[in-house]
Amino acid sequence: MIATLENAPTLGVIRRHSGVAGQYSLTVDVTYVGESARAVTFVGSTFGGPILMRTDAWETWVTEPGRFGAILTPEWVRAFFGLARA
Repeated sequence: MIATLENAPTLGVIRRHSGVAGQYSLTVDVTYVGESARAVTFVGSTFGGPILMRTDAWETWVTEPGRFGAILTPEWVRAFFGLARA
């Protein structure tokens, strides 16, 4: 699903957490209209490569993460949710 103005979520503050060997994660609280906020974490690497998306209920690899930017950044997260800044 592609977010549109009618169904786009509201994002909270995007927080960065350092890992090991170049790995890091970005976590954001995501709220859709009529739903409670849910923390979503994206795990990536300073070297690029695959990005894992994780919630409290499941995790999955993001298909073709390059669609949203070269590496995982706050702008990448905004683009993923259809909220990229112009």
